[in-house]
Amino acid sequence: MNRQVRDVVLWFPPFRSIHVMKDPGQIAEHLAEIGYNVKIVRYQDRLQAECPASIGKAQVETLQCTHRLSRLLGLPFYWYLIKNRGTIHCLILYFASLTSAVTSLLFKLLNRGGICIVKMDSDGRLYRSSGLLIKQLRSKQGAIGYETRPYRRNLGIRVLSRLIGELRFRILAYTTDLLTIESPEAMERVLQAHPWLRRRIAMLPNGVCTKRLDELSRSLCVTRENKVLFVGRIEYAKGIDVLITAFSRLKDKYPQWQVDLVGEVVPVFERDVKELICLKSLADRVVLSGPVYGQGLAEKYLRAQVFCLPSRKESFSFIGVDFKSNSGPRPVIWREASPIALVEAMYFGNAVVSSDVGAAGYVLDYGNAGMIFESENVQQLTTCLDNLMGNEQLRTRLAAAARSRCERLFNWDSIVEELNHHICSIYARKHPRARATPEE
Repeated sequence: MNRQVRDVVLWFPPFRSIHVMKDPGQIAEHLAEIGYNVKIVRYQDRLQAECPASIGKAQVETLQCTHRLSRLLGLPFYWYLIKNRGTIHCLILYFASLTSAVTSLLFKLLNRGGICIVKMDSDGRLYRSSGLLIKQLRSKQGAIGYETRPYRRNLGIRVLSRLIGELRFRILAYTTDLLTIESPEAMERVLQAHPWLRRRIAMLPNGVCTKRLDELSRSLCVTRENKVLFVGRIEYAKGIDVLITAFSRLKDKYPQWQVDLVGEVVPVFERDVKELICLKSLADRVVLSGPVYGQGLAEKYLRAQVFCLPSRKESFSFIGVDFKSNSGPRPVIWREASPIALVEAMYFGNAVVSSDVGAAGYVLDYGNAGMIFESENVQQLTTCLDNLMGNEQLRTRLAAAARSRCERLFNWDSIVEELNHHICSIYARKHPRARATPEE
């Protein structure tokens, strides 16, 4: 680390316990391990979900504000920056939103010597005219599930979105020191829209905490079984119906194989998935295991031969865009840059097959560390599964390549070390007279 850059604030408004093992928690924890004073700042959760007070040496601070408009505009965090303007050396923001742009501008005005980094957490598709709309259905007792439907923006909304996008990226270009994005393809998409960001953007993938995965699996002694594993939310957006349909075409050819679906079944999708399983006569071949965590989840990975991620194209990477009204459902535009389950499966030695969504091509080394099929193409997925289920040597080769690639590129130790290098380089550039002293 750089001795002159000590105090780091990571601003992630929706931080909860589920984010501890994801990038917000892991970046904070690993930066703290190498000597930074790290604080994760979040909003008080409206659902009162549990959140740890610390993650390793990194602290979690909650801003007690429930006023929706204030939170939407970012006012509580602006006030936090003003109060702590002299004690924040590095600010890490999430999502390249207009609020992030305004936040970075305020931080630059308050602390000209400070470092501001924005983690875009995006697949690079900045201006979408269509996609999937996820509605969170709610009752007086709370959330009761999700409903997914396609949407298409009208011309006026698309023009407005582009204008706002141009404004926020112009502000980010002049106020931030670094924008990070998760894959080369995503970075290229951003640069096609905003080529003048080239000197400000760097590729920094997401990963897994290999030490914790080793701890979870160290005491397990299991053997591989003929199973195709999926881990994630059981919903339309994840392409579960594509996987079930593809597997049904191979059920007679491979009678010993099963599909294990691990994760919460979205209530509005539960009837559909069970009906599809019955329709394809797979009641004894497709298992809905429900949510599994910790050592139990590690065992699931270690027992399975194949891991499949059949996600649909529009639903690959989470960005919480909240349009909630006082009554009725809450629509959320849903994407995902690089799901943690895909990288976990690589580390646990599964042969992986994934749809060509988000960063999947880069993560799987464009087919050298796993098989890739066109999203929603049942025939291509059937062919991939056929090749993997019927060829043990292919499974072994791809599993070994995936494990090696994960250890080399997608572990948080090396990722945060690269981030630390960026922080030190930025400080040296902004303060040429100061000499960065490495931590012994």
